[in-house]
Amino acid sequence: MRQDALDKATDDPRGTAARILDAAEDLFAEHGYAGASTRAIAARAHVPFGALHYHWGSKKHLWEAVFKRIGEGTRETILRNFTPGKTIGETLDNISNAFVDRLIAGPNMVRLAYRITLEPRALHTPGFQDTIRELAELGSRLLRDAGADPSLDAPAAFLVISNAFMGAIADWEGQEVLLGGTVLSSRPARERLRVELRRVARAVFNVSD
Repeated sequence: MRQDALDKATDDPRGTAARILDAAEDLFAEHGYAGASTRAIAARAHVPFGALHYHWGSKKHLWEAVFKRIGEGTRETILRNFTPGKTIGETLDNISNAFVDRLIAGPNMVRLAYRITLEPRALHTPGFQDTIRELAELGSRLLRDAGADPSLDAPAAFLVISNAFMGAIADWEGQEVLLGGTVLSSRPARERLRVELRRVARAVFNVSD
């Protein structure tokens, strides 16, 4: 991965490197790795084709940078928005809320999380996996410190919850039919889904208080 280009994109979010990275994120989310050509990415970013290779070197470098930025953004957003609760239930609700907020704010994250599971192992990115592992460990530690059942298989529970959350938030058509609007455009739909996802998280962790 081109760390120098990622740093440049972070420092100058309106610059050429950032515009290319934004376009790559959108097209990878829409079409997967194979379906997003470098020419299409350059065209979406409104930059000359040569600018892509100048800043990023290759599509693989862009793919890795997209997932690293999403992973870092997820970690920072959840840590910034999360506050420990006074009870196990409140702590779990706060974790759920922070995760839902991140998924709604970055719909590409949901699509890319699904995309990467379908890609060859060579395209799986260690940085993104590390973020998932780190956040699961953080959640497990917070719940353990709050007095959660020590016999609970927390990593498996977080796997179930994270996929339930992402699946529910990715299903825009289902939201329209069942909630009367999508979580991106309707606050009532967003709050209804948030309440139900918190209930699911409490059920998985067997938390009632």
